[in-house]
Amino acid sequence: MDQQRIQEQASEAASKVGTAAADAVQQAGGSVQGKLDQGKAMIQDAQAGAATLARQASEAGRQAMAQAGEVIQGAARQASDQATQAATNLYQQGSRASDFISRYTAEQPVTALLVAGAIGYGLAFLIHRR
Repeated sequence: MDQQRIQEQASEAASKVGTAAADAVQQAGGSVQGKLDQGKAMIQDAQAGAATLARQASEAGRQAMAQAGEVIQGAARQASDQATQAATNLYQQGSRASDFISRYTAEQPVTALLVAGAIGYGLAFLIHRR
């Protein structure tokens, strides 16, 4: 009888241990599930934050490109205006030089012919020398 009683007690103890282990596993599973849910929520928040940052960076890049385009257009307009002014000045100076040469040639034909001959001789000398 002692043996039967020992077996019953052992069986009862094993049953209690099994029940306690099952309860512990269930509690641990619930705790782990809660932590997993928290982790998922944190990941979703991080993804939403990264998407927001990406949109903000994209918008900042678009604005920077627009501003750079405006600066480039302004610089191109300014360069165009300066080139137009330089061309106008050059044309006016050429026109004045042409008028001066025409007047000088009319007033001093012999001197103008000698100057033209000297320039021609100098050019011929430079060309022949090469």
